[in-house]
Amino acid sequence: MLTRVSEALVKPGREQEFVARVRDLVRTFPETFDGLVGHEVLVDLDDPLVVRYVSRWRDEQALENYAGPGWRTDAVTFPDEDEYLQQPLVLRHFRHVS
Repeated sequence: MLTRVSEALVKPGREQEFVARVRDLVRTFPETFDGLVGHEVLVDLDDPLVVRYVSRWRDEQALENYAGPGWRTDAVTFPDEDEYLQQPLVLRHFRHVS
């Protein structure tokens, strides 16, 4: 299993709107993307401008089906996302170890 973390640094005053938009956009992901094991939107308690979308994928192929062949480096974004952000998304990937 792989975990993908997309971290956003949101412009001050746009946090709630950004979180609502992301939550609305990803709510259908479990039915849409085979291999998505789970996902969540997280807001940093110490810095509410930091928002993470965390998704867990069955395997690399499932993640590639979602994010494309550049899944390791290319963020999945929505139209006009840059209007909410101070900088481009930061991606990190983790492999689950049993």
